[in-house]
Amino acid sequence: MISKAQLFTAILTIAIQTNVYSKEVYVSPNGNDNSDGSYEFPLKTLEKARDVVRPYVGKEDVIVYLRGGTYKLNNTFVLTEKDSGTKKHPVFYQAYKNEVPIISGGVLISNWEKDGNYIYRASTGGKLFRQLYDNNKKAVRSRFPNEGYHKLNLWDNRNKTIQLKKDIMSDWLNFSEIEIFIQMSWSVSIMRLKDFYPKDNFDILTVQNPESNLVFKRKFPPRKRNQSFHFENAREFIDMPGEWSLDSKNEYIYYYPFNNQNPNDRKITVPNLETLLRIKGDASNPVKFINVKGLKFMHTNWVRPSLKGYLNIQAGQYNVEPTYENIQYVERPPAAVIVQNAQNIVFERNYFNQIGAVALDLHYGTKNCEVVGNVFNEISGTSISHAKLSDPGVEIHIPYKPKDKRELCINDKIHNNYITNSGFDYGGAIGILSGWPVGVKIDHNELKDLAYSGISVGWGWTHEINAMKNNMIRWNKIDNPCSLYGDGGGIYTLSNMPGSLIYRNYVLNVKRSEWATGASTKCFYLDEGSGGITLQENYAQADEGIERLRLHVTGEIKVQPKKFDMYKTIKSGAGLENEYKDIKKIILKDE
Repeated sequence: MISKAQLFTAILTIAIQTNVYSKEVYVSPNGNDNSDGSYEFPLKTLEKARDVVRPYVGKEDVIVYLRGGTYKLNNTFVLTEKDSGTKKHPVFYQAYKNEVPIISGGVLISNWEKDGNYIYRASTGGKLFRQLYDNNKKAVRSRFPNEGYHKLNLWDNRNKTIQLKKDIMSDWLNFSEIEIFIQMSWSVSIMRLKDFYPKDNFDILTVQNPESNLVFKRKFPPRKRNQSFHFENAREFIDMPGEWSLDSKNEYIYYYPFNNQNPNDRKITVPNLETLLRIKGDASNPVKFINVKGLKFMHTNWVRPSLKGYLNIQAGQYNVEPTYENIQYVERPPAAVIVQNAQNIVFERNYFNQIGAVALDLHYGTKNCEVVGNVFNEISGTSISHAKLSDPGVEIHIPYKPKDKRELCINDKIHNNYITNSGFDYGGAIGILSGWPVGVKIDHNELKDLAYSGISVGWGWTHEINAMKNNMIRWNKIDNPCSLYGDGGGIYTLSNMPGSLIYRNYVLNVKRSEWATGASTKCFYLDEGSGGITLQENYAQADEGIERLRLHVTGEIKVQPKKFDMYKTIKSGAGLENEYKDIKKIILKDE
């Protein structure tokens, strides 16, 4: 069956060959919004190009060509139902030929001056950020220890303190801007420091609110002895090339550049914008038939963890109101590209790189959308997020049964994408996450080197009937999942989803992280409430002691008998199909 991306490409090819496009507009970072938008005289901004073609979309054939170069956005570029195409006349926003348009939310930091023997400092102008890139290479937010992690002694629940071994901490400058990252089984808690004092043979740490009130209220993830932790963002931690810290109070950034080079001779970029592109329609009038192809999305920001901490409950969803026992409320992190109330939208052969939270989010109300042939590399949070999880104000265990069915994500397809180096800034994030989907197809993706789980489908921890059904996870290759956190899997599911299939996936290099606490990683992990799922002819390679399949408080699960002669077929067929194997080369060009 032909995919939407292939269909749109065929329409585009025919249109170009027969010269039937009635509106063809060019945009370039070196263009001029007072020009005519021709190849010779391109427009400068995406907003102007959108407005120029808007009278033609849905009526005639339209393509917006983005020429190579960097489009530095100060505001989110928005497409609405006014920008919809039709099945006969889809709208294209795509790279021109082999050029690379970069959609960036970053700004340059300049005017560096020496501040010591090897550290430089520069004014931030009041900007707040959590990543820094030096000539397209990610620098390290200053940390202690430099390698590996400390182990905490215990949590004092009564006094809301954390007991650490003596002499780890010190009276660092800008103490309130330093953060502790505690790895809690499948999750992380990032909390701003408040104070510490010695007691017996230990140091007693307190953290700021709301983090303290939240972390000591909730039951899960559990607070345990010997959990791994490290500190970030003190100037005193900068002792290696490539480390930096931010003093937001005094509006300075400090940096020890790579190879002792003068940062004034380098392109030092920090993120400044949370969302680069938003495609948002109305439930009664969704955005339709737009193809986004060949673009590079970079340098997005997310500052909430610097202001209120980040307590991940699971899958990148962070606590805002946990109560005693296991009643919890969460919110959803922002994304570089967000799609809401949209149908037949295609993202094809784009590159998401150096993203500060989620990369691509098909949030709600999507139908027959397609994410195909994209590359995700160096993503701070989840690479692809799909479908609703828990809305603000809705407790996480409540099954999803929307009164308005238009908010469901139905029959979307996520296939032939390459995801690597994902989820290390915000532990517990996922490679491909789908919350409460209906008929999603997650096929032939390749995922490698993930902090936590590879593909996670389902939410709610419930056996009850909900909106989910007919989900397919097939022919995916997942290499080295859960490389830092535990109690996850190559493929992980939650809750009842009748008619669903996990078929011919290949999970390999599954091992226990030396820093993880709690339950170990599994290759295929069907967790609480999982039901209505058939597992058929999947293949796993893992270290000794790793469970290939874990069924935990599940409903009806069918596990088909293994066919040993299928192993070679699964190993060779899982992952990217031939048409998309070339997308890995995009990353090599950056190195």
